[in-house]
Amino acid sequence: MLSWQDHVRASTVMLFNMENRHTVYVTLGLIAQMIRGFIVGNVVIGIILGVVSTIAFWILGVPYFYVIGIISGIVSLMPYLGIVLAIAPPLLVSLGSMTLTKFLWLVSIVVFSHLIALNILYPKIIGSRLQLNPLAVTLSLLFWGWLWGAMGLILAVPLTAAIKIIFDHVEGLRAWGAWLGD
Repeated sequence: MLSWQDHVRASTVMLFNMENRHTVYVTLGLIAQMIRGFIVGNVVIGIILGVVSTIAFWILGVPYFYVIGIISGIVSLMPYLGIVLAIAPPLLVSLGSMTLTKFLWLVSIVVFSHLIALNILYPKIIGSRLQLNPLAVTLSLLFWGWLWGAMGLILAVPLTAAIKIIFDHVEGLRAWGAWLGD
């Protein structure tokens, strides 16, 4: 796919009337740029969460903290289930040495880092790149999650951002693009 991206883009542009080809070319370029930004933003946030979790788990004495911290940080980015799945690895590997205090610290650290990531880092790093308003993101998660389940939750934001880009470049749909935007 990557080696044929120029061919696919040119072939897709050729599917449209001559007067619309420039708009289609620009729109496809913006969608590709948005997808790159979305992926890079998620990787950056995942790395930040992984490093913070690794350091916190090291301080708490979690076995295999260097692996568990990265797993917990990256899994935390999954919509809805991320926080539950992020808590599971450190709790499972710490069962043999678990105290109530350690349990509360583990849960608190994962919940706090998850909340900071999704309420501060995610909007700052990814939200600015996608130019979607919070209501549009929430509705897209509900719709795509209902339609496709877990895969819909993962793809909801980039799909909605791509739809917004298309709406912004089609004359009759610009009002919908403005509604989705920030």
